[in-house]
Amino acid sequence: MTERLRVLCSLIERTESFIDVGCDHGYVVQYVYRKGLADTITACDISAPSLEKARRLIGAESGVRFVCADGAVAAAGHETVLVSGMGGEEICSVMAGCAPEWFILSPQSHVSRVRKALLQADYDIVFDRVAEDGKFYDILKAKRGGGRERLVSVSDLQLKYGIFCDRPDPVLAKRLKKMSAALDTYPKTEENVRKRQEITEVIKWQLR
Repeated sequence: MTERLRVLCSLIERTESFIDVGCDHGYVVQYVYRKGLADTITACDISAPSLEKARRLIGAESGVRFVCADGAVAAAGHETVLVSGMGGEEICSVMAGCAPEWFILSPQSHVSRVRKALLQADYDIVFDRVAEDGKFYDILKAKRGGGRERLVSVSDLQLKYGIFCDRPDPVLAKRLKKMSAALDTYPKTEENVRKRQEITEVIKWQLR
């Protein structure tokens, strides 16, 4: 199991119903099934060939539901919804169609939009870290309730780089230093200078 999947799996608590939207290979669903973490388990993918891979891995007789559908529709009614490997806009679309107790998310892009959407929907982000697995992945866990309260005090830097980016995290620090080094090679446009200043500020937090 890759480091990204290991972190995702570690965040799954005992739940009545669980769905992995965009399950692809099915490794996370297999983990939930083997650990007995949910009474009802759904593997969802919009791609029939991908869903078949998961079915072969887990077994059609396992009792796991295999659903070929748009996640924005399939996720409704589940207590825990996990979505990874999709862009942030797609994940926000899935989020808009359901209201679980828990979201576990790993957006490939537009992470700040996902963070803000969670808080605006009154989901408090309780885990927000970076996993390194060939490249860097943002991984979030949010619980229903308390998000709007946090939104009042959250900063733009926290939305961009992590709700807990003011706390030491060696993987986040490594990512930020790579981002900073890359920016040093770019033209010094106003936008790039601003990004460089932002990253420098967050790195200072990391080194405190």
